[in-house]
Amino acid sequence: MTLTDTFFVLLLLIAMNAFLALAELSIASAKRIKLMQIRDSGEPDAAGAAVVLYLKDNPNGFLGIVQIGLNVVAILAGVFGEAAFSIRIADALASWGMATGWWRDTLSFTLAVGAITAIFLLFGDLLPKRIAIHAPERIACALAPVLRALQKPFTPILWLFGKLVDAILTFFNIRAQGEAAITTDDVYAMVAAGAEAGAVDRDAHHLIQNVLRLGEKAITSAMTPRQNIVSIDVDDDEETIKTVLAEEPKARFVVTGGDIDHPIGYIDASDLLAKAINNQSLRLHRDTLKAWGMKPILMVPDSITVLDGLDQFRSAGEDIALVANEYGVIVGLLTMNDVMAAIMGRIVEEVAREKSIVKMKDSEGAWLIDGMADINDVKELFGWDNLPMEENYQTISGFLMSLLKKWPRKADSVVWQGVKFVVVDTEGSRIDQVMATVEQSMKDKKASF
Repeated sequence: MTLTDTFFVLLLLIAMNAFLALAELSIASAKRIKLMQIRDSGEPDAAGAAVVLYLKDNPNGFLGIVQIGLNVVAILAGVFGEAAFSIRIADALASWGMATGWWRDTLSFTLAVGAITAIFLLFGDLLPKRIAIHAPERIACALAPVLRALQKPFTPILWLFGKLVDAILTFFNIRAQGEAAITTDDVYAMVAAGAEAGAVDRDAHHLIQNVLRLGEKAITSAMTPRQNIVSIDVDDDEETIKTVLAEEPKARFVVTGGDIDHPIGYIDASDLLAKAINNQSLRLHRDTLKAWGMKPILMVPDSITVLDGLDQFRSAGEDIALVANEYGVIVGLLTMNDVMAAIMGRIVEEVAREKSIVKMKDSEGAWLIDGMADINDVKELFGWDNLPMEENYQTISGFLMSLLKKWPRKADSVVWQGVKFVVVDTEGSRIDQVMATVEQSMKDKKASF
């Protein structure tokens, strides 16, 4: 065989190797969701996408034909390449004055094998695989029908090897085929990657994450806490009710029979305002509450998630509910606005967060934090991933109570992961303000990175 013929055969083998490497990696890397979209779109690649999906569902066949092809190419490359080039390299070495001997044969063989390997590695493997990674779905759709056609003549032997592979995988309890189900974390990662690449807006990124987390977010983290519930008692006089209407502009008010732990229902502010405009008495009477437009209020347990609360709203046809603990004590109030705030997250709570966590101007690494500040905001502020027993509290007050292991008093302090927390003020039985200061050792550690 002449040198020209040898080069032609090697070029053909390199092309075959490149095709197989390109097809294998593009099919393996192609995302199932994108392939389904292409298949259902009616595009020219739709038929190819269907073939790719078939090959991904039956990987033994296409992996088998690829490996058969790669091994055949490697054997032929060695047969043609080494024999043709090692002799010519030996002749060239001899012309340069190198004497005949085993070391000249060894050197010529090594150079021939190295050159062929380098050429195949570059043009038959690395370059095609880089191209496959760039656009796996489109390339897979183009090459899959050809690979499927090559696979058909070898169906019996591929079936046999496939059964052997399945038996071995079953023996070792390894999933033989298919893709793992997409989890919520996978969706988080895809959305985060889209936001980082600029394909997803920053606010849209947070919005999608918050929607997905509704099933994990405790209802107590979204509700209005007990001490902030505005209610009207059936025994309140008219002046008290007018004061509530003037100072607490709410859309609806909880109606109680003595205290918040004895709710009767809720009434729309519009009904009360209509009475006031018509100069009618605002006094509530138990026997006329229904005539006033009072409605029964939904009760939900504090152990459910925000998503469960949304389901309760849908089932009951309501958008307001009182949240009670296992002892029947009212711990908060949930409305549809609270659910929307949980979904919108940082978009609507940015101002509230800035008010609840204020950086001290005169001291570096110090913050004045409202006792009702969301613990997730505090975690993000200090870069913490997990806190001890964090499922038991939603605010920094609960976090400090968990660390102090006692009822907090003014000037109580505790240190957690290089941050010192000092109770600045209390209001009744709760923490009102907290001073958080990053200790010098923590500052030095951050500065070293």
